[in-house]
Amino acid sequence: MLIALSLLMPFAVTGVIALAGTLGPARAHRVRRTAAMLSPLTVLPAGVLTLVAPDAELEVPWLLFGTAFSMDAAARALTLIAVLLYGAALMAVTWVKLRDAERGSGALSAFLMVCFAGNIGTYLAADAVSFYLAFAVMSFSAAGLVIHYRHQAARRATRIYLVMSVISETAILAGLILTASAGGYLVADAPAAVAASEHTGLIVVLLLIGFGVKAGTVPLHVWLPLAHPAAPPAASAVLSGAMVKAGLMGWIRFLPLGDPAIPAATGQTLLALALIGAFAAVVAGVLQSDPKVVLAYSTISQMGFITALVAVAMLVPEVSGAATAAAVLYAVHHGLAKGALFLGVPVVKHYAGGRTGILVALGMAGAALAVAGAPLTSGAYGKYVSKEAVEGITVLGLGLDQILPLVATGSTLLLMRFAWVITRAERAPRRRPDGELFSWLGVCAAGVAVPWIIGLRWIPQAGDFSWTASALWDATWPILLGVGLGAAVAFAARRGLLPQRLSADGQTVPPGDIVVAEESLLVRGGRRTSAGLDAAHGVTASVRSRGAGGAHRVAEWTRRGASRAEAAVGSWEGSGVVIVALTAVTVVLVMWAGGAW
Repeated sequence: MLIALSLLMPFAVTGVIALAGTLGPARAHRVRRTAAMLSPLTVLPAGVLTLVAPDAELEVPWLLFGTAFSMDAAARALTLIAVLLYGAALMAVTWVKLRDAERGSGALSAFLMVCFAGNIGTYLAADAVSFYLAFAVMSFSAAGLVIHYRHQAARRATRIYLVMSVISETAILAGLILTASAGGYLVADAPAAVAASEHTGLIVVLLLIGFGVKAGTVPLHVWLPLAHPAAPPAASAVLSGAMVKAGLMGWIRFLPLGDPAIPAATGQTLLALALIGAFAAVVAGVLQSDPKVVLAYSTISQMGFITALVAVAMLVPEVSGAATAAAVLYAVHHGLAKGALFLGVPVVKHYAGGRTGILVALGMAGAALAVAGAPLTSGAYGKYVSKEAVEGITVLGLGLDQILPLVATGSTLLLMRFAWVITRAERAPRRRPDGELFSWLGVCAAGVAVPWIIGLRWIPQAGDFSWTASALWDATWPILLGVGLGAAVAFAARRGLLPQRLSADGQTVPPGDIVVAEESLLVRGGRRTSAGLDAAHGVTASVRSRGAGGAHRVAEWTRRGASRAEAAVGSWEGSGVVIVALTAVTVVLVMWAGGAW
């Protein structure tokens, strides 16, 4: 019952917001505003589910090919993080007294609720079809978060995000079809089915690519640094803190981690890409001038750390369980700490001065220290467990337990850059605290205690933290190294000792990095095509002119029809209706093709 309520309540409130459009303008606004104000409550059933029903199950045998949801340790931990982050995001965008359009229409709240349902659906799904549908709902509804402000950067980011999402969904669908055909329709049977399949290598590669897009794995990461600055800060918090973890869950659920059936070269390639992402993102991030872009590259670096643990689980059967548990625990810690930093961007803007200034400074500093892995923080616990899991594994002659701590050094550099940029950002003080401040404080408080509780009580394989002097020093020296490097770079920059091309203005390495080069290639290719079409224009001009009259009338009729259709679909209500209709048609076709009718 709780599982069904957790998944359906967000859709119910979203439906109220959508159907309000059938009322008059004044009544529609009141209904949407009221529903939006109640939206944070839609995450409560899922929160209760994680606390009181750790072994909950739900089976609906008549739906699709047999639908099932269940809770395990990984799903329980990540669902709770999603509850905290989405609840805080919904509070931040609704429990405020502003005249902004984003507060009044309920559109942002609606997309957040749909994303939440899809997000926790990926954690709880116990069959391949439910997992895929939940993943698709989450992925495509997130486009509504990225496009929210409708400016040019948001539109560009949304286009790139949708392209990457289609690539992701296509690869996942192909991989899951092959998995199900091998006998892995149920999630519990999927890893063994993949290992026994005739197409093991193909399935693994498809799933690595499909889920790697969402997890921000290099070179599939390009949407992240574009989507975060375009989306509202509350949306960025759930994109980085919860949604990217769905990629991790996909790997854990469907890959036969630790099974010799996975080619060693595949795991080695994933490990290499993970380490490249963990460190290259630091270089790109410190050259940015937007605080949210800096945090986006920090997420890419941190997800590289998590992906390295998954790669180790693929390569070394003996540590597969410990590495997977470490990846989940680290995802829990990162979700809350990074969510607090993203939610803190507007909090610094509105509350960093006056009586709340010290509180804001302490909260942001605490979240930043946790991301860096400072002693006594959840980050130190996550990094310690991860280091213990990969001990004895070498990469190019170096121990992986010696390489991964250097990710904390990179995180320190990124967070120093973030602090520098955000302290110089524009301020717009508010007189009274509201949901934006209180939701951020809640996430900061949760980040202090929740990862420890989850690691010590919910994930048995994670283990305890060693409070020895050696363990505390291991958590300290990477941060000290980062501070030293950051101070040296700052000193060199002030003395003019750095090359001018390395200006940290966001232009040396534009957000999205390699996608800019790809766009340039497309533009040049388009120009060549245009030149070829211009050359052919003279040959066909006389032919076109003879039928110009009739063709003009047809074109004008088509243009008007297309304009009306675009106007209808362009509104968020219209696009929602189209999505629901297409989803319904897809379900019908799938059931018909599967012989259900």
